[in-house]
Amino acid sequence: MPYIRDIYPLKAQYKTNEPVMICMEFINPQGCSVVLNADIKIMNLERVVKETKIVFSLKPGEQKALNIGVPAQDTDFGGFGFDLDLYQGVVLIERASTAFDVVSDWRKVTRYGFLCSFGPDEEIGDDDIRSLLKFHLNLVQFYDWAYRPHDFLPPEPQFRDLMGKQIDFDIVVKKIAKCHEYGMKAIAYGPVYAAGKDFFDSHKDWALYNSSGEVYKFIDTFYIMNISPESPWHDHIIGQYKRAVEQAGFDGIHMDTYGFPKSGFSRLNEHEKVERLEEHLPMLIDDIRKALDKVRDDICLIFNNVCNWPVKAVAKTLQDAIYIEVWKPYERYWQIQQLIGHALELGEGKPVILAVYLLPFRENPAGKEAENAALLLTAVIAASGGHHLLLGGKNGLLTQGYYVDHSTMEESFVRVMRHYYDFIVRFTQLLFDKAFKDVSMTHIGGDNIEYVFEQVDYSTYGEPNKVWIIAKESFDKKIIHLINLIGNDEDYWNRCKNDPVVQIDMIVKVQVLRAPKCVYAASPDFDFGRPQMLAFALLNSDRGKVAVIKLPRLVYWNMVVIEF
Repeated sequence: MPYIRDIYPLKAQYKTNEPVMICMEFINPQGCSVVLNADIKIMNLERVVKETKIVFSLKPGEQKALNIGVPAQDTDFGGFGFDLDLYQGVVLIERASTAFDVVSDWRKVTRYGFLCSFGPDEEIGDDDIRSLLKFHLNLVQFYDWAYRPHDFLPPEPQFRDLMGKQIDFDIVVKKIAKCHEYGMKAIAYGPVYAAGKDFFDSHKDWALYNSSGEVYKFIDTFYIMNISPESPWHDHIIGQYKRAVEQAGFDGIHMDTYGFPKSGFSRLNEHEKVERLEEHLPMLIDDIRKALDKVRDDICLIFNNVCNWPVKAVAKTLQDAIYIEVWKPYERYWQIQQLIGHALELGEGKPVILAVYLLPFRENPAGKEAENAALLLTAVIAASGGHHLLLGGKNGLLTQGYYVDHSTMEESFVRVMRHYYDFIVRFTQLLFDKAFKDVSMTHIGGDNIEYVFEQVDYSTYGEPNKVWIIAKESFDKKIIHLINLIGNDEDYWNRCKNDPVVQIDMIVKVQVLRAPKCVYAASPDFDFGRPQMLAFALLNSDRGKVAVIKLPRLVYWNMVVIEF
């Protein structure tokens, strides 16, 4: 029987009023030709934007890719579903969906991925970047692409970096161009203060020293330089970032740190002085931004707050997102939500990206328990309003801080994760609109009866063996996220997870000022994330009107939307 092989947009993200193109791939394994009907709906949340039908034929054994244009959307910030029902005659053969989003500025939604393979034997196909495309990742970090941390561009195209990795600079440049074809920004990884030993030996007065008088080093390979504005390194590293943009063609810089040192001693002009990086980093970030803005328009600048330091000092600098690399002591689900909420508040509208690496995939990359951990963590981060740096080229998945040493997802799980990323894109305005305020701790539980849940054991802060409720409100919508932790006796995000115990027959009673226009639910766990309209009863109580809703089956993550 013919089937849908794949369906995805041809760009990771589209700009306001830019025509959208969706690729649909079909296969006919039969020994005879077939005529098929493709019924297509373009959805904006629960509303149908456009319906169309395509009739086409497939020869015996034929594989065919059809690109279909979608009218440009005049929206500042919105996600859309693309739902395909495939018929042979009147018989429904198969269903599939994908999603795309449209924004006036990519900074509104920053889905971050990585590439780290640039060797001379790397094929110049587009499998790695195309896999990023299918997850809608619009920013791509080029990890460990440079010749040296103190000298980015190589003297010859082929070289080995300080970690011994073989790199072909021509491959780097070609992959940057491929990212551009797919509507992605290519971001150059570059530490803010690392240098090789040869550079340190020639510039010892530029370095940063500990209280024992020894130079700071990371894994005995990278020597830490002094970033203070008085240090020559300050202008030196800005110059290297400019070279990456001007000569390699990158669209921005990922400013990395190692989480230490937080302070040290400088020895400029043989004068020892205490240097506190928390004081110097804001100026360095802003100076880099001003320098890069003179080189190219629409530059992307991201700074790594390792373990949330020094996020308060740098949140309001001229960077484009608040990026946090998560380590202990942030080890529980509720702490992930706390990190995101705090960063959103500090950043005053900047998107928040968390680098949260999943050790379970290192221990058992094909294990169901590792997959469960990935799905639950993805749900927690997105429902909390954050983005996750986790996925890389050729279905790579990060398990620790050296990206070259990553795991690869099983093909069966790639499909599942794509449903999750499609869901996040489809409902992007509900997940990332700053107009929504989290009311979970003030409207649920105890004397707070704005939301009352029945037939389910629940929590508002991610307790184990309960359904985690995250409730958010705007002027005209209420959103209820339900994340299923029932079946797991602990709440550590970086451990293997059991299958959640499926929940049914849950009831929520929501106080409302007026009757809802509609109520619907959606989940990445079934029906491709397509919205499902829910019936509700409107009752009177001593506190006014109450909408009573029977919630759909909960596997990992459901979202219920009440619209007024």
